[in-house]
Amino acid sequence: MVTNLYLVRHAHSFFTPDELGRPLSERGIRDASHVTQLLKNEGIHHVISSPYKRAIQTVEGIAKYIDNEIEIMDAFKERVLSEKPVHDFDSVIRKVWEDIDFHWEGGESNRVAQNRGVAATLNVL
Repeated sequence: MVTNLYLVRHAHSFFTPDELGRPLSERGIRDASHVTQLLKNEGIHHVISSPYKRAIQTVEGIAKYIDNEIEIMDAFKERVLSEKPVHDFDSVIRKVWEDIDFHWEGGESNRVAQNRGVAATLNVL
């Protein structure tokens, strides 16, 4: 049996401190509708999302189209950069990308986040 896996990044959202509850912007809502149109004839049977509201909103159209619930998987959440607020995002993210094993206090390295994502994907398959 062939399994096709479609990875969809959440559509546009405006930054808010509420990382989990941040919704899509108007542009993001339009783009999410476009995602539904692109995927509705692909034979999708199952929809999985991270727990973020913007991610769920991005795929809820295709889930409704196939008349199926969205499975929420915490393992597909975004990497945590730091447990403290980040003031200079560019310099903080640059350091993380320079060294795959580097992480800020309370955050995940790229390697840890990558391993989490790969394990979750293999679990889905």
